[in-house]
Amino acid sequence: MQLEIGRDLDPSEKLWRYMSLAKFVNLLDKQSLWLARADTVRDKHEGRFPDEMRKATENAYKGFPADDPSPVKDAADFQDYLVKNTFMSCWHKNLDENMIMWEIYGRNDDAVVVQTSVASLRDNIDYST
Repeated sequence: MQLEIGRDLDPSEKLWRYMSLAKFVNLLDKQSLWLARADTVRDKHEGRFPDEMRKATENAYKGFPADDPSPVKDAADFQDYLVKNTFMSCWHKNLDENMIMWEIYGRNDDAVVVQTSVASLRDNIDYST
């Protein structure tokens, strides 16, 4: 499966990732990004359908036969399935460091921030694994 990183973003745009020192050391040691399951992140709206998409999905499920053998029975089941099977690494797009992001993700004294660009992130991901 190929990921699309920032398809609609300018390749030169700056991206920021705020994390603990332990996560940063792990990133360097493993040379890989940690991908969190969507339903485990603090923001409960992350990975959720916008209202318009939810309504379209609910309408689509109305047309399914009642005896459909799928374990996914309706739009809510589908949403739950997606967030439990979607993995992500969240980056913040901004020109400079952001104090609000530091307050949210840098509460401890051991926080760091990684700054990169869309192009650099794209170019340094090995899609073969």
